[in-house]
Amino acid sequence: MKSRLLSLACLGAMLSGCLSLRAAEAPAGLAGTWVLDVARSAPIRPWDSQSMTIAITGDSVVITRHLAWGTDRKVSDTTTAKTDGKTSTANPVGYWLDTWYTNAYIGGDHQKHVTAEWLDGGRVLKLETNLAIEAQQGDHPVHLYDEYRLSADGRTLRLYELRSTRDEPLVYIFTRQ
Repeated sequence: MKSRLLSLACLGAMLSGCLSLRAAEAPAGLAGTWVLDVARSAPIRPWDSQSMTIAITGDSVVITRHLAWGTDRKVSDTTTAKTDGKTSTANPVGYWLDTWYTNAYIGGDHQKHVTAEWLDGGRVLKLETNLAIEAQQGDHPVHLYDEYRLSADGRTLRLYELRSTRDEPLVYIFTRQ
């Protein structure tokens, strides 16, 4: 009886270890360079194109967006976050790039505060961002809820974004480069 219980305990430990290893490897599927399919995505005006690089190291993720408007206007934006679902990581922000042409600027402490966590076994990366936007009426708090969802074949990445400043969600479709 003791040997049977010991065998079951060992089997359980092995399965648990394999599942933990598989879950730890799963987020790596999002890593890489992604290019926005402008025709199938929400508008990114005034920008014409966007690519994004996702790097994953341990429990941290770095997302770097590269935006272009014509041939001579290019800018990058980097977001770093710990993926434990609790830690709020402060990221410096020079400009509010997502509504650049509407006279809204980064306000408050000129930072975005980001928490991140993996969902659905590492297939979905959830980011929540808090920042302040400066408008004519003064600073206005903004909350972003982003989900980066990897397709089953790993070739498409959909970004679903809810903004506290908009009534409708934004959907961006990226293909792997």
